[in-house]
Amino acid sequence: MDSSKDAASLMELDGSGAAVKSKKVKSSKSLVKEVGKIVLLIVVLGGFFFAGTQVNEAIKSVREDWKGWSLGWILPVVIIVQYVRRSVPPVYALVGPFSSVVLLCLSDKLGAYDGAILYQALKLEELIIFPTLRYCHTSAVAKVLEEEDHGIWWLSDTLVDGLKLFDHTYRSQVVGKPWYKICFTVWMFNMTYFFNDYICLFWFATRSEVPYRLYCFAYTIGLFLEFPKTLFKFKTYTAILDASGGDKFWDVFADSASFAWYEIVLLGATTCVATLWVHGLHIWMVVSAIRRKIWGEPKGASPQNWEIRKNPV
Repeated sequence: MDSSKDAASLMELDGSGAAVKSKKVKSSKSLVKEVGKIVLLIVVLGGFFFAGTQVNEAIKSVREDWKGWSLGWILPVVIIVQYVRRSVPPVYALVGPFSSVVLLCLSDKLGAYDGAILYQALKLEELIIFPTLRYCHTSAVAKVLEEEDHGIWWLSDTLVDGLKLFDHTYRSQVVGKPWYKICFTVWMFNMTYFFNDYICLFWFATRSEVPYRLYCFAYTIGLFLEFPKTLFKFKTYTAILDASGGDKFWDVFADSASFAWYEIVLLGATTCVATLWVHGLHIWMVVSAIRRKIWGEPKGASPQNWEIRKNPV
């Protein structure tokens, strides 16, 4: 009996040691990634600083070239690349800011308003990508969130951390809730600035359990509500690039007069409100986590409201 107990305890120790070792390996990999990102950012900023004129001329040359390209082949390429890019997580990480390039191309070819309208229409492709993600990645995401050694390499740490954050913050507002509350959350995600829309889409497809038809309805209306934000992007992105060759930084605000008063009002009523709501929840979550670490769990609070569960209901 004693020998069997000893053997069991040794197995537990080996298991805990392996888990600790695995966590150390993951933390070291994450550290290497973060250092790599910082180095890459320094290299890019250095390139712009020491070769700013050459970079600016290259960007201008590309922008002049794609004005002569035909939308007849640009749009099919964009649709195909976006589908592959957003359906396969590693490809999404490799391709980079493809959507921003598309935005600039449409802006140079069609102008801000027509370009923004076409850009929003292209985003209807998300309704095809959504079921693809749900079918292909739901079980993998559940495994990643439930198991330490899941062996699933194609979901990045950033994506997994984002899914955990969304689980903790938004799952209770979506799962089993009335349709109008679900629509409200989708609309807030659509309109929010400084937000990763890919993690939003991935989470809704794999973790929210939202019916597909309801998501289609909410997302389509959300595209209309999101238009002021998209138009703001079209005007500001092109203004920044146009001013990049100027002598003064304040040249970037040269096109500020192109915003009509009603555009500013709509932007404030949609994007600003949604951004404050979404990021306000994030700030409250961070403050709550810090408070728990310092003072512990409040009296009378249920554990499920204070702990990030691996697979919440």
